[in-house]
Amino acid sequence: MSAGLFTRLAGSWRQGLMALVLIGAAAGTWWQVHSDRLPDNVQKIILLLPDADLNDPVQVQAWQDAAGELGINLDTETASQVMRSGRQAQGTAYILPDTLHRRMSDVLIGNLRERVRAGDTLMLVHDAGLSDIDGRYREERSRLSDLAGVGYGLYGELKTGMLRDAPAWVVPDQVQALGIPPGKLVRGAEGRPQTSAQPAPGPDEPLSIAGYVYGELKYPTFITRGNYDGTRLMNAPDGSLVAGLHRFGAGQVLFVNLPLTQLKVRTDGLLLHSFLQYFAERVVGAPQLSPMPQGRGAVVMNWHIDDRKALPALERAAEMGAFKQGPYSIHFTAGPDVNEEGDGKGMDLANNVQAKDWVRRLGTAGHEIGSHGGWIHNWFGSRADKLDREVVASLIERNSALLLEVGGRPVREYSAPVGNHPAWITAWLRKRDIRSYYFTGNTGMAPTRSYQDGVRPLPDIWSYPVLNFGVYASFEEAKADQMPEIEVAAWLTDVNRFCADHRTVRLVYFHPFGLVMYPQAFQRWLDNGKELADQGRLRWMTMAQYSAFANQRLRVRWTVTDSSQSASQPSQQLEAHHPESLDGMTWLLPRSRYAQPTVSSGAAVVDEVDGQWRVVAGPGTGLRLHLPLEPRSPRSPS
Repeated sequence: MSAGLFTRLAGSWRQGLMALVLIGAAAGTWWQVHSDRLPDNVQKIILLLPDADLNDPVQVQAWQDAAGELGINLDTETASQVMRSGRQAQGTAYILPDTLHRRMSDVLIGNLRERVRAGDTLMLVHDAGLSDIDGRYREERSRLSDLAGVGYGLYGELKTGMLRDAPAWVVPDQVQALGIPPGKLVRGAEGRPQTSAQPAPGPDEPLSIAGYVYGELKYPTFITRGNYDGTRLMNAPDGSLVAGLHRFGAGQVLFVNLPLTQLKVRTDGLLLHSFLQYFAERVVGAPQLSPMPQGRGAVVMNWHIDDRKALPALERAAEMGAFKQGPYSIHFTAGPDVNEEGDGKGMDLANNVQAKDWVRRLGTAGHEIGSHGGWIHNWFGSRADKLDREVVASLIERNSALLLEVGGRPVREYSAPVGNHPAWITAWLRKRDIRSYYFTGNTGMAPTRSYQDGVRPLPDIWSYPVLNFGVYASFEEAKADQMPEIEVAAWLTDVNRFCADHRTVRLVYFHPFGLVMYPQAFQRWLDNGKELADQGRLRWMTMAQYSAFANQRLRVRWTVTDSSQSASQPSQQLEAHHPESLDGMTWLLPRSRYAQPTVSSGAAVVDEVDGQWRVVAGPGTGLRLHLPLEPRSPRSPS
């Protein structure tokens, strides 16, 4: 996505919210969970929705998709359903989303306040409840300010200036807890990407969230007032709270002063996923269906081979032992031209014996050969969003057909030259059984079903967001700014360790000639990947491999219910089903909340890794687990 497009999206959203404000005014170990903070026997996380029909159900689906990708059970209830039900003895966790639930009655707010005071947990997001049900705004501050822990929505004092665009500074000791991947944070006025090769940041040093090309990003956040008595997760430069967790009575509130829903549907979903994961894991202590087979991390190494100049670099990579590992996702632009038809600078796969040999060798070795756009790399990349769809489609088909002819295997992956991927291409790819594509939106995320132009994607085609290194994403971009090799090496090995530690997957892309610019960094990346693979903590995966697993995983249906025999022996039951097989599906449970799970029926292996119980299912379509809860002392309201 271009910087101009990002600016237009952010600006249009902010104008929309400001219009609502004016209308309303006129009308009136890093992840270790602390057991003493976890709520009692919570079984449900509920996305709280208004009673009125939603103008845009896509926004609800964005939360549900995020929960499904993270492996979190998320239910939905309306305001009237919540108010009609009494508080559950085992407790409930609620999410009040931005955008979807701006209008709330005083009665509902009072009901939620008492639930949290009694021990429930709440994730309060941005403009939720900012106006009453008639669209009026309180002059002094948001009615939910006491729950948030700070005053915000200060229309009486600041008018439309209560909301402004500001950087989101992550508190250094919360980076790992929030799951912010390496390269996504920059430090200092020069915007240097943070890596392990640098001195550790001080406790108050600002670490700004950054985007590929854009650098430090700014988000629409409310100015806040007052001292905050909780744990700060993110701040704004003026000291306003951007995100924090604090106690409220016997419960807890995670306040996120960011428009998570709007960002998610506009190709910036990292923060919604990060905070939903944080809330479910660290605040609620909920079981998670791991996004990874066996709960083991992975890295997708995505090679973009644009033209014949890449072939000597492939030979150099082979000499370094790159292809003794893998498998990798290796994408070719196959045509004879690069910048314009007839320039003769392209791969010319149809007539290039050396290129044919590489496609066949790599495919035979188990790497996934993908299509890098449409035949003429630079010409296609600069025009894909302007050309007639028939022309774009014909060029992609031509590229893919030649790769099939030479390699003997159908193309299952796609990457857009220069990242130019119009939204319509996604559905077009899916009709041709391509369910994996490289993407320059949602940078820093794990594979996701990317929303483009506010439209929900098809449920079984996965985008693979590029992982940025500050403003860079490829070796040659970093080299152009004289980035030292030690920093590049540190970033690459940081990525490996992040994926291993967080049991997740990320994509790193490059062009073969870029690795020649940083040969020692590339070699260190390979060596570190092998070390972690030998420890059973990391693997290389292709896009197609992960998409196949992810789509099978989405077919798992699982529930957690109370199975306590008495108040002194609290426990839960986890039951899971899959229409074909649960084999390799993995559940992670915080050791600080659960005693060792036992298998009641079905096949599974239970072990403890890094402070979590890991339950890896074996063959079979059903699984039932007994989950005893660790006893805890009662908490007094604060």
